[in-house]
Amino acid sequence: MILKGLKRNAIKKSIEVNLEKRNASSQSISGLKTLAVLIDASYSINILSLVKLANELGVSPDKLTVIGYKEDKDIEDDKDAAYYNDKSFGVNGVVKSRSLQEFIDKDYDVLISFYAENKIELNYVSAASKAKLKVGFAEVDNRINDLIIGATVNNPNLFIKELKKYLKILQVI
Repeated sequence: MILKGLKRNAIKKSIEVNLEKRNASSQSISGLKTLAVLIDASYSINILSLVKLANELGVSPDKLTVIGYKEDKDIEDDKDAAYYNDKSFGVNGVVKSRSLQEFIDKDYDVLISFYAENKIELNYVSAASKAKLKVGFAEVDNRINDLIIGATVNNPNLFIKELKKYLKILQVI
């Protein structure tokens, strides 16, 4: 129990460090080519709807990456998405999972943080990501995302509609 508390504190510190490091100036995106989606896998989210979203944004399915956080102890990767859990982090808050570290280090055009509950494991991945533009919900720590959509996870159609509208305004799509 003490180790879990130490791990959580280390992850929280890492979030703060990543937020301070993030360049406040917007990085230019010349067309949306790569898309990453970070989900809370404890809620049922249809992966096919995420592929549909990518198609609507003009991103080919092979340029879409989906990763989800599961609180369950046993996780399995499937062909559509990868998962991580508490065990993906060491006691010092460092990422132990190779696939999770690769997700964080990849330079995506847009990262959609499709979760509405502040969980430090999700916030860490979103804050540490090298994505040029980060999009998320208003309920999550607003320092993490560059674009905040005022929809709910329960209304993905509104989220998609608003996301497309703002990406057009920002001339990303």
